Amino acid sequence: MNKILLLLAIVLFSFSSATAQGLENDNSVMYMKANVLFDSGRYDEAVRMYNRILREDENHTDALFMRSKAKYELGAFKGTKNDLLLYIEMVGINKAVIKVMAATEIELGNDAAALNYANTALEIDPYDSDMFLIKGDASLHLGDRNEACESYFMADGLDNAKAQRRMRSSCNGYRPKHDSRMPDTNRNTDTASSKVDEASKQDQQTDQKEQMEDKDDDGIVSLEDIVNDAKEERETDYNDNNNDTRSKQDQLEDRVNMNSTQTIEIDSKLDVVIAEGLGSRKLTSKPSIFMLSDQDGIVVINLCVDGNGKVTEAKFDRDNSTIFRSSITSLALRKSKEFVFEGSRRADQCGVLAFKIKA
Repeated sequence: MNKILLLLAIVLFSFSSATAQGLENDNSVMYMKANVLFDSGRYDEAVRMYNRILREDENHTDALFMRSKAKYELGAFKGTKNDLLLYIEMVGINKAVIKVMAATEIELGNDAAALNYANTALEIDPYDSDMFLIKGDASLHLGDRNEACESYFMADGLDNAKAQRRMRSSCNGYRPKHDSRMPDTNRNTDTASSKVDEASKQDQQTDQKEQMEDKDDDGIVSLEDIVNDAKEERETDYNDNNNDTRSKQDQLEDRVNMNSTQTIEIDSKLDVVIAEGLGSRKLTSKPSIFMLSDQDGIVVINLCVDGNGKVTEAKFDRDNSTIFRSSITSLALRKSKEFVFEGSRRADQCGVLAFKIKA
């Protein structure tokens, strides 16, 4: 009898070990697939894959961080912040997290928090031009033009093309404080680390307070609540709002210079409008696009192009869009990067691509 029980225990142990090993292998394969989707710009599909991984293993912190980055690309900034705060709670803080948090806070309009994160990142790495750019944007929004222009100047010295545009548009007549554009490398990383901890603690307290206000029960928000909320995103339909389509279309037309606009009819259900700085620049190649939606609306992508006509940056413009379904915004982002414009003497030129969709 004892031998039978021992044999049964061995079989059960072997089965559970094999199952656990198989699950680990499956998650490893899914994680690699999710990262390939992310790298190819298929952010909505990547989020769904990261969701599957986290359903199987809620402690897969690499998937959690990558999901936050995918959500950021889709313009789901609140979801990005929630994932980052959970990651900080589980793993701690590092430069990669600080950078994404700084970019997220500036998009959420939390300029003081963004400035704090950017300053901390720059204490860790004083050669990060992206953080100088965010520092400049946050300072400009907070009314400190001199600090903003100084930050743009430093970013420009690190060959950041966006900084050059910011200097042209916001810093006419600015004179830098320093002769050298090279940042001071005499920094205290211990101070940086303490500032990060302070920033993340304050941010977590603020975020928890906001989440408590949204709860109907006892006001208690656990890490499990945050994870479960993220897991329940089926189509990752981020706050799809159908109410103000017409008004936002009007705002877009007011925003762009309609005299320098070109419209490309893709099919009876889709037009692509190229406007602002790129409105008068001819196309040499455009992608094939098949886009369906159950609602009329627009998806706006802010686009930058280099001197060869290739897209160097594409970013979802949530403020001027009326469709937020991730499958559509992700497709618009991906297809935007496939447009090729004529070459130009200008090293960098930016504008707008608006996908006008009819149901």
